Amino acid sequence: MARHLLVVCLAVLSLVVVGLACGAPANPAVGPAGAQATDVRRTEAARVQNIISNPSTATPLPAPTATPSPTCPNAIWWTEARTHVGELRSIQGTVVGTRAAPAGGQLLEVGLPYPDPLGLAIVLASGDASALNGKTVCATGQIQLLEGRPTLQLHDATGVKLVD
Repeated sequence: MARHLLVVCLAVLSLVVVGLACGAPANPAVGPAGAQATDVRRTEAARVQNIISNPSTATPLPAPTATPSPTCPNAIWWTEARTHVGELRSIQGTVVGTRAAPAGGQLLEVGLPYPDPLGLAIVLASGDASALNGKTVCATGQIQLLEGRPTLQLHDATGVKLVD
């Protein structure tokens, strides 16, 4: 019996202690100051957690700039060639590389070099176009998609005009 009484007393005592620790303050005069101190601690803890988490701040984007028009008459930029497959168009762009074509001609790479599929290839059946490397050119022909890349196939280098 004494043992049960001791267990009950300890249970009641622990409930009182928990109630005092978690409940409202026993002294109403201390209450608002205690609550204010808790709010200050919470605010400070939130600020520290924000610093530790290092949230990224948005970088302001520059204002968009207008793309200038090609200087060749009725031309499109080499970047637009993929959207005009099957059309006869003039295309302007910078030659970033030249190499021999499989059938003995020349291959001009415009914009981005091979194997990048976004670049434009100009295949010349004859002629030497190595002097055009690094120059801006304008070429007219039917745009085809060969090996996943926009391509112009021309007979000779006379179909390629130097812009600069």
